[in-house]
Amino acid sequence: MAAPVSQRELLGRDGLLEQVAGFLREAKTVALVEPRDVGKTGLIGALAVPEVVVVDPFKQVHSHLAARIRRAIYRRTVHLVAVRSLNRGQLGAVRRITFWFTEVPVPPLTPYWMRQVIRREGARADLAPELLAPVWSRRVMRLARGRPGLAVAMVRAAAAPRRSKGTIPSPDAACIEARIGQARLLTRELV
Repeated sequence: MAAPVSQRELLGRDGLLEQVAGFLREAKTVALVEPRDVGKTGLIGALAVPEVVVVDPFKQVHSHLAARIRRAIYRRTVHLVAVRSLNRGQLGAVRRITFWFTEVPVPPLTPYWMRQVIRREGARADLAPELLAPVWSRRVMRLARGRPGLAVAMVRAAAAPRRSKGTIPSPDAACIEARIGQARLLTRELV
């Protein structure tokens, strides 16, 4: 389940939020689709309401839960899911119910919104604006390629050495550290 997120915290997603909210009001079951770190879970957190069943991540659904989801969809229960792809060959137990979902691609953020995400996260991590120099921010944006989740992880990874050593690592080092941290979290979830 996604943590609650205020819609004001989702920078650059107003149109997408309105589109998905419209589908949910029409009682359509929605799948937010795109690669990791693009912001699907954040969108779900902003859109989650008690009458909508949230499944995140959708790919890890086992056959018993897939059967329950299928029965709920038959009863017109609205679902909102996050998935990297609706490729039926990759979905395992849920592949038989994917045709029920309205697919909504979650596009990468524009450079303007990525700069806003990096600035906001830098302020939250107590990184002085002068440390988030334009060259550093541009490199983070280039590495993140419009994926706010990765940009946030990189800024957070840069904040730890800043606190302990007084220096900020290169964006490349922060990217590697962010990916290692994400891999550790994923390993914990799977165990």
